[in-house]
Amino acid sequence: MRYAIFTDIHANLEALEAVLAKIDELAQEDPIDELWFLGDLVGYGPNPNECIKKLRERTDVIIAGNHDWAAVGKLDLDDFSEAARISAEWTATQLTEENRAFLANLPERIQKGECLLVHGSPYGPLWEYLTSEVLAERSFQHFNSRYCFVGHTHVPVIFQQPDTLSNTPTSPLANGEVMENLDDEETAALEAVDGSSPSNTSEKQQDNEASTVGSTRQQSQAAQSGEKTESAHTETEQIQNLVADAADAIADLQHQIADDAPEANPETPSELKEIITNQESNEDADADEETLDSEEGETETDDEYASAEAIQDAEDLINQEIEELLTLLGLSQSMIDVTNEMLVPPEGLWQAPEHHRAIVNPGGVGQPRDGDPRAAFMIYDTNGGFTFYRIPYSFEKTQEKIEKAKLPQYLATRLAYGR
Repeated sequence: MRYAIFTDIHANLEALEAVLAKIDELAQEDPIDELWFLGDLVGYGPNPNECIKKLRERTDVIIAGNHDWAAVGKLDLDDFSEAARISAEWTATQLTEENRAFLANLPERIQKGECLLVHGSPYGPLWEYLTSEVLAERSFQHFNSRYCFVGHTHVPVIFQQPDTLSNTPTSPLANGEVMENLDDEETAALEAVDGSSPSNTSEKQQDNEASTVGSTRQQSQAAQSGEKTESAHTETEQIQNLVADAADAIADLQHQIADDAPEANPETPSELKEIITNQESNEDADADEETLDSEEGETETDDEYASAEAIQDAEDLINQEIEELLTLLGLSQSMIDVTNEMLVPPEGLWQAPEHHRAIVNPGGVGQPRDGDPRAAFMIYDTNGGFTFYRIPYSFEKTQEKIEKAKLPQYLATRLAYGR
């Protein structure tokens, strides 16, 4: 069986048409059985109704993204950045009643054989960005199939984990003595990663001892052990709360990466060129021609790359803040035992190692964010593995539509830079 899998169209009709055309071309060589879409049909882009119509005609499986539900009032817009909120509000005014009902009824997740399909992650189907092994570790505990396909980040990525780790049952602790030998970090790791609860096991054993042995000495020992267990349990709860707070903070920072980079200079290269040309006509052409030509080239170059640099600077700053937060909390070393590996997929064939599970993101169709403006998708062949594709499309046309719709200029500018 062969499946075409793609995500995050974001109402970019030109990118969607380019991807579908490539899928049709590939199907001529080797039939494709189904098309699966992983969420965010709308948001940011200028053609929500057209993209929904085309996708419904062509796609076999469609799940909800956060922008899909935001556009129909199922998610609070207070959780979105300004650009995303403006786009969602605009999209809401454009949708037909039929398409509004369609988006509202999309499922958060779908299981297809050995594959789970979600937009964000198995742990947070709509919102969580999987950007590191630390974050992916938790998601591996929330699905049982061999593969999980996700979108949301708009970046192609693979997280792989030996299936023996996820399929091996957690061994219960044997007695309270084991509990006493665990330090705080080991206790947290056991509970956070394996799902075991040393405190519960120890308490249960103490209850049994207290009920079957009536001696004062045994009761005293049980009471002392119970105090230790209660203390460990309290600290474990504190650690869990800390991890949860950290995950929320990371999610907030990731939303800034996705939506809150500085807005581009409103003057386009063509507008600047016109200004310079007008200035040139008012001056002595022979005297200043060389200087003006130089200024024109420099101005166009500055404008062309200023927004891309601003976006990259914002991403670098926020990624640094995320890493500092993880380091500060010690998540990657003490609280979570990282058993998976993050890979950047090649443009072409990738095969999962034998006896491994994987979380796979094909990258975004209409809003790539890995520095490559080309639309991304993949083909999953159950016999041959995964093939990743990047397809060029006319983003200039999409940019014109965004500007005509009076959506934030930044949403148009970043298409050219894959940011």
